[in-house]
Amino acid sequence: MMVRQYFHIKDYWDVAVLYNADLGEINSGFTKTDLNKRLSIVCIGLADSKEEFLNTIVHEAKHVQSHICYYYSVPEDGEDAAYLIGYLIGRMSKAFVPILYKYANG
Repeated sequence: MMVRQYFHIKDYWDVAVLYNADLGEINSGFTKTDLNKRLSIVCIGLADSKEEFLNTIVHEAKHVQSHICYYYSVPEDGEDAAYLIGYLIGRMSKAFVPILYKYANG
């Protein structure tokens, strides 16, 4: 079942995520960002394991983090970027943890 999520990061950024999207390829995902709108759209495809599902989520969240850091000229090797990826995963977890549980328990 595909799950949709949308969240707003204060006055900085918007993120829309689709989980378990049928992308035609297993264990895949993609991120598209419109820097002018400060909007990232993330698609997380179907996975063959909970590990692959989580790997794709973290991989795509890293792209979102990179786009935000680029836009605001934040060095990606600093503390601000590290806090940002943690924040993104935390926000995304509200939608993906129940899906991850389903992967773990069939």
